[in-house]
Amino acid sequence: MQKNALLFACCLTPLLAGLAADAPVPPLEKPGWRLTFHDEFDRPQLSDLNWFAGYRSGRKAWFRRLGKESRWMDPAAHYVIQDGLLKLRLDEQLPFRTNRTQRCVSSIQTSDHRFGATTNDVQVLDKFAQKYGWFEIRCRMPMGSGLHSAFWLLQTDPNKQEYSPEGRRGKVGDGLVEIDIFEKLGDEAHRFKNDFNVHFTQNGQHEYTTAFDASKEFHVWALEWREGVLDWYLDGQKIRTYTGATPKEKMFILLGLYQGAFPEWAGATDPHMPYPRDFEIDYVRVYSRE
Repeated sequence: MQKNALLFACCLTPLLAGLAADAPVPPLEKPGWRLTFHDEFDRPQLSDLNWFAGYRSGRKAWFRRLGKESRWMDPAAHYVIQDGLLKLRLDEQLPFRTNRTQRCVSSIQTSDHRFGATTNDVQVLDKFAQKYGWFEIRCRMPMGSGLHSAFWLLQTDPNKQEYSPEGRRGKVGDGLVEIDIFEKLGDEAHRFKNDFNVHFTQNGQHEYTTAFDASKEFHVWALEWREGVLDWYLDGQKIRTYTGATPKEKMFILLGLYQGAFPEWAGATDPHMPYPRDFEIDYVRVYSRE
């Protein structure tokens, strides 16, 4: 019996090692596609040519003027770049909050905006936005109740995002479309679940179950966006297709690690959660069809 058990363990060990392996890094060149944006995070500072190091600061400033500032988190990003990885980070005190369990976000994005005297007077600050194409990331996401890792595409016009400038959340029929390439809840990492969403559409929500723990390994997540069709890919394999309404305008990239922002969905923040918690990103790449 002991010999059989040892033989089983010896056979199982390489299988488990294979399951725990990181997905390899794909080549930068992609046949049939033209590279339009990429950041490999191989420099010691975040490139200000590519990113705003904050979470929707234009909306934050507008809500301050409306007296609704408390509804939104401090927008300043907290991150480190180490060994070619961008780590969107939450630790004991940063992003700033007066209590470690309060909601917060560390986020970067490729577009922002500034309102003037009214919401009709708006300046869009694009560093990168694109309509249609291939959007790809290689990353690893943290576990922890209350955590939420996100890779989103949002329309650059702030009047066409998920919340109106006055704070009303959109609904199906408003003509808004948001693409969530993934939303990973930290308390579901061990259950291998991931959400793909096309918000404000009838059939755009999908929960996908992976064969691995996304907090243990690096994997390649990608989305191909065409008119009326979205295809999700995981490590080069198509895993989901959506057909229906898609955005009519170019969209920008937002990467975020949240704590406590969606307690009814991501769970209450674990008061004993060890820090730091990192959303580790190896690269972001975007292509358009040649």
